[in-house]
Amino acid sequence: MRSKMLLTLSLFSLAASMGFAQKMDPDKMAKYQTDLMVKELDLSEVQQEKVTKLNEKYSVKMADLMNREGSMLGKMGEMKSIKKEKNAELEKVLSKEQMKKFEKELEPEMRKTMRKKMS
Repeated sequence: MRSKMLLTLSLFSLAASMGFAQKMDPDKMAKYQTDLMVKELDLSEVQQEKVTKLNEKYSVKMADLMNREGSMLGKMGEMKSIKKEKNAELEKVLSKEQMKKFEKELEPEMRKTMRKKMS
């Protein structure tokens, strides 16, 4: 529970820094996420196609939310819902081992990299 709270706070922190620095580009975000996942998770061609579509879909949703006017506090619930939806769809595409690695290693790496790029 504590790690989920920390993850959620990290996402909000990332989003806040992104929102103040510049507008989010969903195409760049999706490409970065897909490239990292292909490399680190050793995705099959079928998985690559599905992951690309998912990353594009959810990057647009997240960018739309982050680029919208309003406080970060007001966006937190929707951000959490978007992440939850995406991970539920990823679970249908990735193996259990790949999903575990994604959640434990890649998501934190993605947040860290996006923070650097957006600040």
